Amino acid sequence: MIKLRLRASKVKLGDRLIGTGGEPNRLVMQVTRTSHGVKLSHGSSVETQFAGDPLIWIMRNEPRVIEEELPHTVWRPQSSRRIHQWEGDK
Repeated sequence: MIKLRLRASKVKLGDRLIGTGGEPNRLVMQVTRTSHGVKLSHGSSVETQFAGDPLIWIMRNEPRVIEEELPHTVWRPQSSRRIHQWEGDK
């Protein structure tokens, strides 16, 4: 897990809010923008509301990196559409 500081509106499902003791203790279940700011739901009926869109500290799983190189083209080259037997000549 990595520690990030970002805007409350950029928090994602699965991020953990950093508590007052510095420990990630609340798993974010939903992020909602309101007219007054941002609301984070983390639990059955527990919510944290922020006025505006402040910077907050969270813990997030590290992004996975693909180390192998992907082929140059994933899709086949575009060619004319093949007509199937049941379609007949058009």
